[in-house]
Amino acid sequence: MIITGVDKNHEDMVIWWYENVKRHNPDVKIGIWDFGMSMQMREVVKGIDAWLSEPITHPSNIGWFNKTRAVIDTPSQSVAWLDVDCEVLTNIEEIFSLVPSNMIGLTRDWVRDNWWATGVIVVNDRPELLKHWNEMLLKTAIRGDQEMLYEIVGKKEHDEIQELPQEYQWLRISLNKGVDSPTKKIIHWTGPKGKRFIREHLKQGRKYKGETV
Repeated sequence: MIITGVDKNHEDMVIWWYENVKRHNPDVKIGIWDFGMSMQMREVVKGIDAWLSEPITHPSNIGWFNKTRAVIDTPSQSVAWLDVDCEVLTNIEEIFSLVPSNMIGLTRDWVRDNWWATGVIVVNDRPELLKHWNEMLLKTAIRGDQEMLYEIVGKKEHDEIQELPQEYQWLRISLNKGVDSPTKKIIHWTGPKGKRFIREHLKQGRKYKGETV
């Protein structure tokens, strides 16, 4: 199952996200986690072809801290989490075959000194590292889920992390630096600027044309 999760602050992007995934991956099950959506958006999501979770919260009331719990509790053995500001450009069903059992599939964050990036997370089971990461997010104050993973494993190779090709999470800032790939499969429109670009351009049916975002 390919999943994402949103609260009321980002729920306006979830249908755009869903339509991109569904267009290119019509046979893949899709799941949407409710991290604090409005009742109106829950009703909208109930009208599309997607599994919808019951609402869940985190002690911090910060939606992205629910990400690891969502991956763990999704009712599917194989799970690919994609942040809601990720734009799927093509079929990505093969991503599950790239991740061995008891490992987490991740790309690198070139912008942040090659940290492990967490906008795309792929598992075919529930590795111990994933469980530990989730437990730490439940009890430790930190900026975000990627920062927590860095605290746990750093940026070196790890026995339970399978590095995925960068095409599975091409970063907005990479594009801004002129680093592109004709074979990229997912663009992660990170940060407030990326979300604004989604809302003002991509949701309106426009395409990225190489401009600085």
